[in-house]
Amino acid sequence: MNLPDGPLFRWLAQHATVLRVKALLRRFQPWGQEGMNAYDVVRFFLVGLVNGAVATRAAAISFRLFLAFFPAVIFVLSVLPHTPLETEAVMDALRLLFPGDTVSLFEQTVEDLLSQTQGALLSVGFILSLYYASSSVHAVLSGFNESALLEQKGNPWLIRVWSMFLLILLVVLLGLAVLLIGFSGDALMWASDRGLLPGSSLPWFNAARWLGALVLIYSSVTLLYNVGHWDRLKWRTATPGAAMTTILMVLLSVGFSFFIAKVNTYNRLYGSLGTLLLLLVWVNANSAVLLLGFELDASIERARREAMTKFAGGARGGSEAEE
Repeated sequence: MNLPDGPLFRWLAQHATVLRVKALLRRFQPWGQEGMNAYDVVRFFLVGLVNGAVATRAAAISFRLFLAFFPAVIFVLSVLPHTPLETEAVMDALRLLFPGDTVSLFEQTVEDLLSQTQGALLSVGFILSLYYASSSVHAVLSGFNESALLEQKGNPWLIRVWSMFLLILLVVLLGLAVLLIGFSGDALMWASDRGLLPGSSLPWFNAARWLGALVLIYSSVTLLYNVGHWDRLKWRTATPGAAMTTILMVLLSVGFSFFIAKVNTYNRLYGSLGTLLLLLVWVNANSAVLLLGFELDASIERARREAMTKFAGGARGGSEAEE
């Protein structure tokens, strides 16, 4: 599989700097597979980006994720009045989870839902969140399935079944991550105030809860990538694509928070709709990052498969020559 044959790609292929970079990448072989080098991985990755309609697939995924967002929020907030959590503690947790001032978009709704028990909303929110959440997982797996690098595509019915199964696992993993990010800080402060934890160890526990949340997010991404890669040779618990996705998602959230805190021009231009616009951009950017990580893992797998095929062909040719 080669890069598209266009004027730009032909010019790049003959440029002296590009040729030097190609030679350097061909010598870089960190995967330990005979005949597999970084140049082949980069080549497949660029092919996946050019031929894979990443922007269109990211838009489809972000649309489904955004549809699932509000029913899930309604369901969770309908459950919270039955817990001893205070409204301000919930708002503080939401501010940690969402970048910048995007929480103001639904702050009043959150306060209204937390102030009174909503039995009807609880049942309706559960049904809607279950439907749209499974649809969003299905959209993610379908987006992976449309990759130009996959030689074997997944069966649509199998993707639907896996979507329901993955939904349960992702709810557990991401739910634990949300608890670690949003509420464990208050629990640590409570324990420290009552002398259950020494004050000197509090920074270490805070670092551990953030590290634990990152591990849970990384595990969720790895799970999605393994299930979505139908022609993968074996299940992998650690992949470069999942690591890249996790890091980029964290950087995106930090970057959006910094942008919202320092640049408030969008608010003067669009008013409250500016917050909604930023939330949409944030979801779409994370969807694109999710696809980029998958394309990177798929590129590594294609390069590994190609190297194994060449190595097997060379071994057969050598044995035939000896005979």
